[in-house]
Amino acid sequence: MESLDRPLTIGGWQIPNRVLLAPLAGVSDPPFRRICQEFGAGLTYVEMLSSRAVVVSPARTAKLASRHEGEPRLGVQITGASAEEIGPAVAILDDGRYDTFDLNMGCPVRKIVGKGWGAALLKEPERAAAMVARARESTAKPVTVKVRLGWARDSVNVRELAAAVSGAGACMLTIHGRTREDGYAVRVDYGGIRAGVEAARASAGSSLALTGNGDVLDAASARRMAEETGCDAVMVSRGALGNPWIFPGLLAGEDMPPTIGEWRDTLLRHLDYHQAHYPDAHRAAILFRKHLLWYLNGFPGARRMRASCGVVESIDEARRRVVEFADSLPPAQVRYQDRPRSMTRRTQSDMDPKTAMDRILDRGIAQEDPEGRP
Repeated sequence: MESLDRPLTIGGWQIPNRVLLAPLAGVSDPPFRRICQEFGAGLTYVEMLSSRAVVVSPARTAKLASRHEGEPRLGVQITGASAEEIGPAVAILDDGRYDTFDLNMGCPVRKIVGKGWGAALLKEPERAAAMVARARESTAKPVTVKVRLGWARDSVNVRELAAAVSGAGACMLTIHGRTREDGYAVRVDYGGIRAGVEAARASAGSSLALTGNGDVLDAASARRMAEETGCDAVMVSRGALGNPWIFPGLLAGEDMPPTIGEWRDTLLRHLDYHQAHYPDAHRAAILFRKHLLWYLNGFPGARRMRASCGVVESIDEARRRVVEFADSLPPAQVRYQDRPRSMTRRTQSDMDPKTAMDRILDRGIAQEDPEGRP
């Protein structure tokens, strides 16, 4: 496998490496993206926007999709039901804020699919291709696509999908190695991703960037993704939650878990960025609770801290609890050192609010409400 720290070209635009951060609903705000970029993410995205909302409420979506001056590279992901919806939305967003546009054709959330967005497009490769072509007409920036293997196990059509969107002009294709009906308990299908990679290359040639996504949780899983699928890059999703250290680890080819002191300093910096971005102090604290729970994973005594961290009422309270927790452990304590596994591989005992956000709260697109209500 060639190193992931090499530059990647996406439609003539070059990024510094081949480790990308996925757009994560309810998570990918500027503070989170900045932390991940500082640790080495080659490209990050604004979380998925509705093309209809972009057209109908451009001022509101601009607020949700802001870019911090400290973000050197940023893409935006949008979804819609047709070329007629996607084209105007891309044109509105093509105002210099973003470096690339990604079309989501894989989000499995029920209310997204019910509108004909996201994974609903997996059923209609021709419609998906038309959307790519229209987006290409609406911007000179690179247009990329994210798909799954298909709608269900009995209707896997990743070859057809990959060929269609690549042939329509996508500059990069990201393939998540599950179908829409698969949950996280289903293992990523590397063979399915490889099938899509091969079909896309046959359709568009070697200039197309191909990215593998799904269960990239550590250096070993990233290596397996690249070797078994033939992809050019990897996209990190859940592996980055509370764990920006995954990026230097993937770039170096070996896991780099933090000491408790490194953990404390990073978390305090994230809190600073968060407080600066969200002027409402109470809302800022509520929005940061999930990050606290993710960051706590992997250290002894984390379980007793979760109850208090999950109800913090202010950023100052969050800072105090972070410092108190760090001071309670030996300075040489390394994350996950007491577990015979990699630093990012989650277990059932690890707290993961993202599953609740996506599946229980049925959240798929950017929205202001901190509890995920529409």
